[in-house]
Amino acid sequence: MNIDKELMMSDVSVVICAKNAEDTIERTLKSILENNPSEIILVDGNSTDNTVKIVRDFTDKIYSDEGKGLAHARQIGCLNSKGDYVSYVDADAELVDDYTLIKMQKELENNKWTAIHAQLTDPRGNKSYWEEAEDFHWRNRFNKPGEKDHLGTIVCLIKRDVILNYKFDTLFEGAAEDADFYARLKKDGYKFGVSFITAHHYHRSSYKNFVKQRIWYGRGNSTALKKHKAIHLLFTPLAIGGYGFYTSIKRGKPQFIVFYIIWVICLYYGMILGFLKK
Repeated sequence: MNIDKELMMSDVSVVICAKNAEDTIERTLKSILENNPSEIILVDGNSTDNTVKIVRDFTDKIYSDEGKGLAHARQIGCLNSKGDYVSYVDADAELVDDYTLIKMQKELENNKWTAIHAQLTDPRGNKSYWEEAEDFHWRNRFNKPGEKDHLGTIVCLIKRDVILNYKFDTLFEGAAEDADFYARLKKDGYKFGVSFITAHHYHRSSYKNFVKQRIWYGRGNSTALKKHKAIHLLFTPLAIGGYGFYTSIKRGKPQFIVFYIIWVICLYYGMILGFLKK
């Protein structure tokens, strides 16, 4: 098994796109190192904390996106990688065992997919309201193995040649670069999905950080709407709110309705800010 693992993981380059992640990134790096990938690459977003200093103990392959945004960072990571597969892992995520990536790679190949994403759970026992609510959302909305219409990039594996061909659009300086990428793949007939494998993700723990992230998502949605003239994206926040209300009641968790209401408000506010940006 170890020999097979070493042979297969020589095909995988792990890319972390991070900014001011000193509180979580060491845990992430240790879990990645246990998976024995061919390389670990950091693309830093002009961090002002100790992120880069911490990463230097794990890899010397460190680049900067020069403040040009997440899509640009993802492309830099891919361009400087050497594996047949690129695994994007967020700086607040953690691989649960030393076979996470190899299991995902095998599943991707068996399904003839182009990309695969791990299921996500927050492992903390004593969660804040915001952590518990987001964990509730992931478990009920996303953690269903099989082919999907769209994925994220928190813990994923994508064929490198596809990234080089389709590219993450640098028009997206913030969020939604992954949604745009997968939408273009889907349009051209590529298939991808959610894995049977689970990884850990440490969700936003405070109201302030949750709101900030969702406004950022809204800005990304406005970019996608303008690029694709996709009017239906105006109704995406309402769809999330409707789903959240229904699921919260169905699962006996009405306390999470507030979580979804604030999510909807923040998305619309972020979209308005995006539309006003010149």
